[in-house]
This record gives sequence, C-alpha cells and structure tokens, in this order.
Amino acid sequence: MPFLSYGLVLFGLYLTSHYDYLLFHSLTEIFSIVVGCSIFIVAWNSRQRLDNDFFLFLGIAFLFVSCIDLAHTLAYKGMGVFPGYDANLPTQLWIAARYCQSLSLLVSPLFLRRRLNTYLVFAVYTVVIAGVLAAIFANVFPACFLEGVGLTPFKKISEYIISVMFLASIALLLRKRTAFDPNVLQWLVASLTLTIGAEVAFTFYVSVYGLSNLVGHFFKLIAFYFLYIAIVEMGLEKPQRVLLKNLKQNEKALQKALKDVQWLAITDPLTGLYNQRHFPKVAETEVQRTCRYGHPLSAIMLDIDHFKRVNDTYGHTVGDHLLQGVAESLRQELRGVDVIGRYGGDEFAIMLPESDLAVAKKVAGRLREAIALRKLNTAKGPVAVTASLGVTSVDCENPTLEDLLSRADKALYVAKRRGRNRVCTG
Repeated sequence: MPFLSYGLVLFGLYLTSHYDYLLFHSLTEIFSIVVGCSIFIVAWNSRQRLDNDFFLFLGIAFLFVSCIDLAHTLAYKGMGVFPGYDANLPTQLWIAARYCQSLSLLVSPLFLRRRLNTYLVFAVYTVVIAGVLAAIFANVFPACFLEGVGLTPFKKISEYIISVMFLASIALLLRKRTAFDPNVLQWLVASLTLTIGAEVAFTFYVSVYGLSNLVGHFFKLIAFYFLYIAIVEMGLEKPQRVLLKNLKQNEKALQKALKDVQWLAITDPLTGLYNQRHFPKVAETEVQRTCRYGHPLSAIMLDIDHFKRVNDTYGHTVGDHLLQGVAESLRQELRGVDVIGRYGGDEFAIMLPESDLAVAKKVAGRLREAIALRKLNTAKGPVAVTASLGVTSVDCENPTLEDLLSRADKALYVAKRRGRNRVCTG
C-alpha cells in the first residue's frame, strides 16, 4: 500500500511537470529543502545524546546545502525573483549546492572518531558559502549554462567530479559499516546512488525544462526521501535505531571490560593459570566434593629447579618465557577437569579429581618429563629447566585443603633434598 501511495505522488508530480514545470520544480526543491532543514533540527537536538559528531556535522552541512537550494529555487528561470539574470544563475547555484553536499558527505566519516568544534564549523561554512554566493552574483563564478547552447564544459565536468565524490562517500560509509545500523546504512547508500544518477542526468539537458532535467529532479526527490527515512524518520520515530549504534557498542564494550576485569581477578596474567587468590577457592570446591561423595582426590606441588639462577644468568624476560612454557606443558598434559594454579613465583599447584595416589604419581612423572624436554632458544644459547614435584592424596581423616597442600608441599621439599628433578609422595 505505501508503494502505491508513493507511485501516485510521483505520477502526480509528473502530471504537474506537464501542466507547469516551474511548479513541479518548486515542489521537488522545497521538499529537499525541508528534508535538509529537518536533518539539521534532528541532529542539533540530538547532539547531547550521541557519542560522536558524524550526525551533527551532517546536519550543519545540510542546513547550508538547503540555503543554497533555496536560492537555486528562487532563481529558477521564470520565478522572477532575481531580475537581470538568466538560466545560468540557478545552474551555478545548483553546482555550488552539490559541491557543498558531496564534499560534506566525503568529510563526514572523519567525525565518527573526532570531536566537532560546532562554532568553527558554522563559521567555516558561513564564510565559504557566502564567498561562493558573492562570486556567483558578481559573475565571477564560472558559467554553467549558456542560453541557446546548453551546459558549459565546467558544469559537465563538475557533475562528474561530484559523482566521483559521492561514490567515494559510499565507499567510506561501507568501510565504516560497523558504526551504523544496517538499515540506516542501506538507506544512505541508496540515497547517494540515486544522487549520482541525478548528477549524471543533469549533464545532458539543453533546456532547463528538458527531459533529462525532469529525470534528474525525480532522482533528487527520491534520494532526499531516502535520506529522510535514514535520518529524520528513524531519528524521530525509531530513536533506538538512530543512525549510529552507540548504545549497543557501548554495552558490548562494557561487557568486554567486565569480562576482562573478572578474568584478571582470577587469572595470573603471565601464565593464564588461576592465580594464588582464586586457586584455593576452586580447589576447596574439589575437596568438599571428595568429602561428600568419597571419591579420590590428589594434589601436586611443582617447583622449577634453580629458577633464580636462570633469572640471574639470562634475565627476567627469559624467566618469564620459561614460566609460560611450563604452564603450557601443564595444560597439554593435564585434563580439562584438573585444576591448575600458579601458587607463587616459580611454584605451581595442581588438583587431580578422581585420581588416587598411584595415578597422580604417574601424572607427575609425565609432567616432569614434559618440562625437562622443553627448551627455550636465547641469545646465549638454548635454555632448559627441570622441576621437582610433591604428590599426595586427600586424607579421609583430615579432608581439608590446607592439610592436602601442606603434605604435597612437604613431599616437594623431600624431592628437592634428594637432588631435584624427581617426584616424591607424601
């Protein structure tokens, strides 16, 4: 039904162009002027709620484009507002408006990330537009239309340059597509595409009342209607989708930041394992589960042999890489249900659910071998380390985490006293 209504409006305008082309031209231009001013009103009143100034910059730009289009409408041949001027005047004003529109759209994506000095932008547009209008009315601006001849080369070349700038604007918008609501972006691209069609159509006419001029104005009318849908309608009737997805993006950024904070709170940043503060909480859960169901649970305390000597000889950066390598070996050798934590410095703690002492001792042996086989290349040659491990199982008579880790730690120091690079049980 809406498409039928739009079709009837366009058909009515077409009939109007046959009845009175000047009336048709005035109606289409007034519509684009109203849309341009509406964009400014919506942008200006929304400026406090937007996180960037893309929309505001576009609104200011279209306010000035609308001013030039108004002058173009009043100067059109037959209006009689500016006596002494021919059809060249409205054509010059048209080119000035389209240069302003295309350049503004080309620059606008810069303000997705940069802040806008509102007063400076108003001042620049005022000075530039006033200068262009003065040049046009003083007959300094290049001629665009000659009676009895048609369009000048300057006008035709300008239309193609403007079309290229609109194409570049489309490319920039598509490149920044993640900053826009998909529906808004589609309407903007459709509007720019039709605007390019209008510019091309305006390179062919010989009379300001000619067919190509008519087609160009229809294209402009539809292009501005699409612009109205993209910005004004969605800005007023569907504010949750207005142009930029700032709220949704901020929400995602906040969720990511929250996850990062939560991760940092429980994780050792160097190795990616549980840190010394969070490991006991997870380990305590395993101990309680063991007590409740009577299942086996073992613990391993692991310490890298002579790690201080490595740091002193090769530097702390090499030491950090070695710690990361040990952590990677633990992840590769252990199961997903096993709990691993960096317990301090060069010491690691491991909980093995559903594993008795015999199984845990075998696992510890595999870990010792995996760590011994890992080498790190440095400027001073390859570096390898070994590890000592203490293994124990939960005591049903004293099933506490403190007792479990204490006995594993004592077994670890037995391994150290016996020469290191070995596994001892306790």
